[in-house]
This record gives sequence, C-alpha cells and structure tokens, in this order.
Amino acid sequence: MKIITRFLVITAIVFGPVAARSQEPDGLTHLHSENGELSTTLVATEGKIRVGALELDGITYNGDYAGPVLHVHPGDTLRLHLVNHLSQPTNLHFHGMRGSPLGNGDNAHILLQPNSSFDYAMRIPASQPVGLYWFHAHAHHFAERQIMGGLSGTILVEKAEPSAMTQRLFVLKDMVFEDDTGNPDIDGPLHSVVQSVNGKLLTREAMRPGETQLWRITNQSANRRLHIALQDHQFRIVGRDGEPVLGAPLVDDLDLPPGNRFDVEVASGAPGQYKLSVKGLMTGTGTDRSPDRTIGYLDTSGDPFEGTFVSKSETLPPDLSTATIGEKRVMVFSQSKADKHGNQDFFINDKMYDEARMDVRARLGDIEEWTIRNDTDDMHAFHIHQIGFQVVEIDGKPVPFTGYVDVIRIPERGEVKVRLPFTDPLIVGRFMFHCHVLKHEDKGMMANIEIYDPRPPTLAERVNHLYLHVVWWWHGVPWTQCGLTDI
Repeated sequence: MKIITRFLVITAIVFGPVAARSQEPDGLTHLHSENGELSTTLVATEGKIRVGALELDGITYNGDYAGPVLHVHPGDTLRLHLVNHLSQPTNLHFHGMRGSPLGNGDNAHILLQPNSSFDYAMRIPASQPVGLYWFHAHAHHFAERQIMGGLSGTILVEKAEPSAMTQRLFVLKDMVFEDDTGNPDIDGPLHSVVQSVNGKLLTREAMRPGETQLWRITNQSANRRLHIALQDHQFRIVGRDGEPVLGAPLVDDLDLPPGNRFDVEVASGAPGQYKLSVKGLMTGTGTDRSPDRTIGYLDTSGDPFEGTFVSKSETLPPDLSTATIGEKRVMVFSQSKADKHGNQDFFINDKMYDEARMDVRARLGDIEEWTIRNDTDDMHAFHIHQIGFQVVEIDGKPVPFTGYVDVIRIPERGEVKVRLPFTDPLIVGRFMFHCHVLKHEDKGMMANIEIYDPRPPTLAERVNHLYLHVVWWWHGVPWTQCGLTDI
C-alpha cells in the first residue's frame, strides 16, 4: 500500500500543474508565479518524516513537512490541485488572504473526502497587502491533527520589483506528544515538544557586522503561542499578519499566537554567535535544563557591511477609531469542565459549531465593533477569515492605531474590542470566525458569518449567480457556498 501511495504522489506531482520552482539556502521549496499565475499540485499523505535525527509520523503535502512557499503578486491567480490520500477529509484555507469565500476560492466549507481531489483557483486581489500569509487544512474535527502533522505552507505576496535587502523566512511548526513516545530524545531533553524551524531542529543564519536583514516569521503551530528572541538583538516590527505596522516599533521579543506572522528588520551587532530562542519552551535535562530552547544561531562575521537600507513605508489601511459603527456584538468564548478523560466542549456564545447554522449576518459596507470575551483561564486567539481587523481596546484600555491584524490573543478572563470592516464586495458570502487554538476549534469554538449585499441584484447578476450555483454544485462545492466568482 505504501508503494502504491508513493507512486500516486510522484505521478500527481510530476504530471500535475507546474510552477517555477527553486531550492534556496533555507532548505524550503519555493514556487513562483509566472505570467500572472501559479499552478501546482498538493498531495496530502500520511507517512514518515525526518526532523533533524528524529523520525516522526507526519501528514504532509508532497512529503514536505515544512511545506512549500508560494510566491505570488497582487492580481495573480493561484491554482492548487489538492489530492487527498488521507484516511480522513481535508481541505484548504488561505489564511489572511482577502479573496472570495465562494466557489473554488478561499472556501473552507469545501470538504474533500478520502481518495478525491479538488481544484482551488483563487484570484489574489489587487488590493491584497504585500506580506506574509499561509495556507493550511481546515476540515472541522481534523484541523489540529492535520496541521500538527505538517499540512500547511507559506504564501508570500510580493511586489514586482525585488527588494535589495536580504530576506529570510522562518517557518515555525511543532509536534506535541501527550504520552511517552519511547524515544529518549523526545521524552527527555525535548520534553514532548518537537519544535522545528524550516523543517529542522536548528537553523543557522549569517550576517555581516552592521547589516540589516528582513526576517519573516510565521507561527504555523496548531495550538502553541511562541515567544521568539534573538540574543543581544532587537526586532524592528515592520509588518504583522501581512499588514504594515505604523511606527516600526523596536521590541526585545516577538509574541506570536498560533497563526500569527511578523515581518521584522534585524540589524546585526558585533562579530559573534547569537542564539535564536523560543522563550518558555523547556529543553534539556539535569544541569543542561533550561526554560528557553535554542532553535538557531546567527553568525555575524566578515567585513563590516557598507551602505544602508531605507525601509519603504507601505500604505496603511484606514484608522477605524472614529468610524461610524453599523452594529455592535459580543462574542463570549467559553468551555465546559474537563471530564476524567480530559475531554471538553468549547463554545462561542454558548453554542458549539454547527456547519448548517448561520450565527451572524452582516451587511456589506458596514463597520462592526465586536467585544470578544474570554470566560476561561485558557488561552484563546480570535481569527476571522477574509479580512483584517483593528484592535481598539484590550481589557478596557485603548490601543493606539498601528494597523490591522487577523489573529489576536484574548486575555484569560479578559476581553478585546475590535472593529471589523465588512466593506470589500469580494468578501460577500459565508465564512468562519473561530479560536485559532485548533484543539478548541475542532471541539466547537467556531461560528459562521455571512456578508450579504443589501443592494438588489440586477437580472444579469441573478442569471450569473444561478449558473455558477449549478456549475460549482456539479463540481462538488456545497450548494450554500456556490456563487459569484470571476475565475
């Protein structure tokens, strides 16, 4: 059976759609759009993977645990032929992308059964901010296991002209084991958490003294919040969740809830070796035991770097602090007590997720204000598909405008207030919001939202709408998720 599966994977990759491919020093597989399009095949399979010297049970696209990196530009079309060779359903979500949730676009309601395939085709909007995004499995009840196994990849939306500044990508994934594995490395010095960067246990980066580089860091873990620090260095934040950050603040470490991404500038110090670490992640045993785990090293050496880079400020989205609010809502994240086996249910406004239920209907053109409350002692992270949003308060304290995000941690027994712009006609349709701690999402902490256009459709739009309903239903899209699309 393994031989047959391997043959099918190789066949699909070799004879499926192709994209410009490059293997770069970071060890990741990079695919680039050409002539406005990136087409490739993703084959989801279960099998053994290697992370450093460890052999683990993975769930990957094309056998690649770190996942591919898709390079696209605003206005491009992204075509992904997804083949499901798993024993369970799967699908795709394009996290942070502003495309349509209908048809074969960023439609997380599509569900591929085992031994089936589907063609996603998503137009990258011309208005899509240049920055760091990712794609991952989003099948309800299966998302945690599939993403922890490796079913995710990275999307870089780029300008047409390349930057002169050296850029480095850090794809952070982990596997967490609740029981002893029998592997002395995992059960001992790794304390049941295999934390990887670009599919390795350690990475090594190099800079010249006085050089500035752009580091792009994406937390693709299923559940874990990460605190990233670089010894004797600071990070200048220029982007978060794909959006530019006003003021480019300097920070000592980065706080990344699951799903969060940062673009940061790093200015190297004196010659030497510096640790890149995850703070608060236990490592080692005995006298080598430490509360912080080293996941890489920065080696600074060579001739001093001559010249400077001037960061080009990107266009910020509108500040919604004084915007007219169309609707105010309260979303309460809560959970049941764990039973003797540790099982729990998770809720939004006292309801577990129901695919068939519409929880929120919002009008296109409105800006809404949501108070999101964490009624628990656990970490929860709010994420909504299709849009970024502005955080205006945390625990009642005003938050200055610095840009938009698409993931925000809700303080334990606390709340955040956010403003959501439902203003782009592209987002008309049905999609989700949820906790991005995926073990919580899988157990109920997710809801559906529909953005509707209050304007009566024209006759031509009605005919097109009906036609596309039939076409996409015929191709396996749920009837409620068929609709207007331009692909």
